[in-house]
Amino acid sequence: MVKSIYSIIIAVAILLFAGIGEQIYLKNVFAEIHEDFVMAYQKIENGDASSDDVNAIKTKWIAKKNVLHLFISHNDIKEMDLWLSEAVAYLKLGKIDESISKMEVAINLCEQIPKHYLIRLENIL
Repeated sequence: MVKSIYSIIIAVAILLFAGIGEQIYLKNVFAEIHEDFVMAYQKIENGDASSDDVNAIKTKWIAKKNVLHLFISHNDIKEMDLWLSEAVAYLKLGKIDESISKMEVAINLCEQIPKHYLIRLENIL
């Protein structure tokens, strides 16, 4: 009986710490990505950005998304891929306004996606 209670306590502690670790990881990753996207957005808006700049950020996103597949839905990841790819393509074509709008959406996704997965009352109810 005592071993069962210890086992339950250990299992709950493992789940709790894993959940806390996941929350911290998601917040940190999306804060870092958000910062990069804002920097790229400002470069595009100022006319200083090249497609290589946005492509570098897209490459960084691709490296991060391999781990994010463990925590968030594939649809959210696919949506971010789509918006970033369009931003790069429009920048290569010289369509700055379209590229800026795509980066605005990507920045907004960086703010909204974590809200769907963080422990919040509205996500529990």
